[in-house]
Amino acid sequence: MNKRIIILALGLTLCAGVFAQGLHKEITVEQQIVPKKREASRIKVLPTLSLPAIQPVKLNFSDRVITARVPNAITTLEPIAFGDKLYTSPYKGYVALGIFPLFNADFSAGYRLIDTDKTRLSAWGQYNGDVYTEKIEAEPTNVKLYHRDHTASIGTDLHQAIGEKSFLDAELNYTYGYHTVPVGLVSFSQASNRVNAALNFNSRTEGLLYSLGIDYQHFGFNDMKYPEGYSHQLNDYDYKPVKQNLIGATFKGLLPMGESSFIGLDADANFLMTSAHNQALFPYSGEFSANGSKNSGLVSLLPHYLYQVQNATVRIGAQVDLSIKDDKAFHIAPDVTLAWTPSQTIGLELRAHGGSTLNTIASLYDITPYLNGSLAYSQSHIPYAFDGKVALGPFLGTSIEFFGGYAKADKWLMPTLTGHYAGGQLFDRVDLSGWHFGAAIGYEYRKIASARVSYETAPNDYDNAYYMWRDRAKHVVNAELNLRPVKPLLLTFNWEFRGGRREFGFIPSASGETGPNMYQIYSQSLGAVSTLNIGAGYEYTDNITFFVRGENLLNRKYLHLGERRSQGITALIGASLKF
Repeated sequence: MNKRIIILALGLTLCAGVFAQGLHKEITVEQQIVPKKREASRIKVLPTLSLPAIQPVKLNFSDRVITARVPNAITTLEPIAFGDKLYTSPYKGYVALGIFPLFNADFSAGYRLIDTDKTRLSAWGQYNGDVYTEKIEAEPTNVKLYHRDHTASIGTDLHQAIGEKSFLDAELNYTYGYHTVPVGLVSFSQASNRVNAALNFNSRTEGLLYSLGIDYQHFGFNDMKYPEGYSHQLNDYDYKPVKQNLIGATFKGLLPMGESSFIGLDADANFLMTSAHNQALFPYSGEFSANGSKNSGLVSLLPHYLYQVQNATVRIGAQVDLSIKDDKAFHIAPDVTLAWTPSQTIGLELRAHGGSTLNTIASLYDITPYLNGSLAYSQSHIPYAFDGKVALGPFLGTSIEFFGGYAKADKWLMPTLTGHYAGGQLFDRVDLSGWHFGAAIGYEYRKIASARVSYETAPNDYDNAYYMWRDRAKHVVNAELNLRPVKPLLLTFNWEFRGGRREFGFIPSASGETGPNMYQIYSQSLGAVSTLNIGAGYEYTDNITFFVRGENLLNRKYLHLGERRSQGITALIGASLKF
């Protein structure tokens, strides 16, 4: 009995010692974290400001309509995600066609010739066209004008991954344009050719993110053609179709200085060669001066500092421009952005910016294709422009925005009345300044419905106007509604209103004296734009979609820039296929 007690006591003492020792022993736990590669997707290099698209199109390249707007945001991203793979799609090709008489047609198609983890080579084509008539009341009989627009593009682009840190992008495309421009009771036709070629290399080394690029652009008009029997004498005008070639080089670099700080430099050098052309004399009196060929250039430097944390972004820089053989040589403008999101439902953004622009014929063609094809223009400058925005929401699916700004632009190209010489839109170099402000409200209910209405206003005087609105609109309203009552069906409603649109021109003073100050400014209304579009798309399968779209259903007739009357009610009916 005593032996059992002694053995039990010894056992308890030993266990207590072991437990006591275990309480004081240090235990090291090793855990190995294995990084996993994510599927790579092509993303932008360096800080970028993402804005909603502002250019309307008749036919979407995709059969899926994205109804959510992209908020203003500045992000810092590397050229590629982890790994060296490109995103590959199960569909390599697409084709879409919409058509409606008298004649409206949109056609687009594309095919990915190579679609591997490292290489993506694509070819594509696009056509947009319309033909419609306009009746003009004139003595002794009414006149019917045929208006025609045809634009066709083909192109190819290459995306090539190089290792795990680099990307090569290349593109080449050609566009042919054909448009008729009215002159009094007749119209002339004018064709244009555009070529774009670009090569960009994006990479990362020792923390430095950088991009190098070169590009070439050509844009040129052909001779205008008047109707047979028209007695207009081109010798009175000495029409010479203008052609331009642009060669450019770019560099963008961003170097981290810590976890949240970066310094960067953007540099651009563009050299523009312009053929023999005319130059309008303003105040506009119907006279033109002839110029020979001209070479000019613009070199821009943008050094900046970027500080970025989870809910705030600060970017401080300066835009320095050096003009070559074009007016004043040196220009400087601010480039400052302050963005703050104190909560998930409040966002604030302030921006100061500016800079110079070359005013190429291609850029003016994008404003209106009904140009006077014999005129070339010099550079414009924005000493400063201030913009601000406050975003609230979403609250129960509702979001509200307030935005506005003030800007000053020197020798900014604003459309001016053309008179009845060779025809086509002319531009006047105006020193103008002006404010703009507006508000928007949006609502989204699950994936069934989304809506947004915005209103914006600005002055529309000769030298007091918002420089971004070339038609000098005073009131702008945009409303859109998207409904998906059932998954395959999407209904879209869109209404755009632009009121107070007008152009200014010059007439000799009543005294009959001549001279640069002996002209009076007058204005002409371009008519209010009130365009209502209604569309429907039905996803028959994952790769087949049928659509119908009615455009300008209010049948409003207004003037485009270039004094061409708009088309009335029209529509598109078609389908898109992915294969």
